[in-house]
Amino acid sequence: MGRRIQFRRGPEATRLQTVLGNGEPGFSTDTKQLYVGDGETLGGVPVLMGFYQVVENDMGAVAGGTYLFATACTLHLPQTAPEGSHITVKLLSNAGASKASPAKVCPPSGQSIGRGEEAGAEYHMTIPNRQRDFIFVQGGWILA
Repeated sequence: MGRRIQFRRGPEATRLQTVLGNGEPGFSTDTKQLYVGDGETLGGVPVLMGFYQVVENDMGAVAGGTYLFATACTLHLPQTAPEGSHITVKLLSNAGASKASPAKVCPPSGQSIGRGEEAGAEYHMTIPNRQRDFIFVQGGWILA
């Protein structure tokens, strides 16, 4: 019989205060996100997840997560993340988003989302099935 491997697991608030050892896996039970420690970064480094989390109401995103808008609501980017972390978002065709009522991706309070030479207070999604990636670089979020 094989050996059992246990992951450090618990709520997101606890993960954010924990330094995972180099190579140590950790799992956030409320965001369903996997992390791997590097021995330095609080909370570990997010691992790309193979599923979309459906967004039906305003909610906060987690670095490394993938999100699928099912309604025109707002996804809030986290205040901080490990350098190079990303968040992927996509809009379902039946989400009901329009120019008058878009699905929104918002940066943390007081920040903007960089886009080339420009920056914006929020990113609006109205075109179905278009995937967008947001990357955390030099202390802020940019649209890839």
